[in-house]
Amino acid sequence: MSAPFEAFWTAGRTTPVTQRRLADQMRDHRPEQPSLDPFELPGQYHELRRSSDRLDRVFRRRCSDREFRPVPLPGKQLGSVLAALAEDEGRSYPSAGGLYPLRCYPMLLNVWHELNGRVCRYAPGRHALQEVGPCPRWPELAPLLGAAEEGPGPQFALAFVLADEPLLAKYGPRGGRFGLIEVGAALQSVALRMAAEHLGGYLLGGAADAAMLELLGLTGMPVRLGAVLAGGLPAGGR
Repeated sequence: MSAPFEAFWTAGRTTPVTQRRLADQMRDHRPEQPSLDPFELPGQYHELRRSSDRLDRVFRRRCSDREFRPVPLPGKQLGSVLAALAEDEGRSYPSAGGLYPLRCYPMLLNVWHELNGRVCRYAPGRHALQEVGPCPRWPELAPLLGAAEEGPGPQFALAFVLADEPLLAKYGPRGGRFGLIEVGAALQSVALRMAAEHLGGYLLGGAADAAMLELLGLTGMPVRLGAVLAGGLPAGGR
């Protein structure tokens, strides 16, 4: 692996202790509100045409939801969400060098599916799940994710993991950045599919790295936790 990128990643690694520090920092942060956009130019603005098609409506429907209904998610909708990551004739998101180091591990918390209550591995080539092991209930899982425990919690949580050794071997330290770009692109594909399904959710970037990899059955593997997306049926409806 690339030593410079490993140093960057290690500096940002999260543990239960640093989770608390991060929560305190976020709570105490008071951002300055600039009166003017520092990047605004003095020249004329040239207006652009807006789209008004179905895709544009999906864009506008996407938003972050942190409150969910206490009912199971139909398994069909879970399949639709994960289809955004499926490997068919192509993928819904790009990957540097076509290497696709991203892996997805769904945690089924309240889903009408035979693997409900389990941590799973998603196989994009088969569009299928494999069981990894038991999944904690939301009150136990939420602290690992750096999420609030209140309420019934989401119906599922998707952990995105990078097996990025091929990227770093090909591109050096820059490959680490390419992997994070891929995480973001894949998350957007999933988020838009969720919006199309009238589902809600939110991103989590403060999960406890080692504890989560252990839960996913990946301790000792050359992987790193990219992000987690919690989702399901929003309390307010869509």
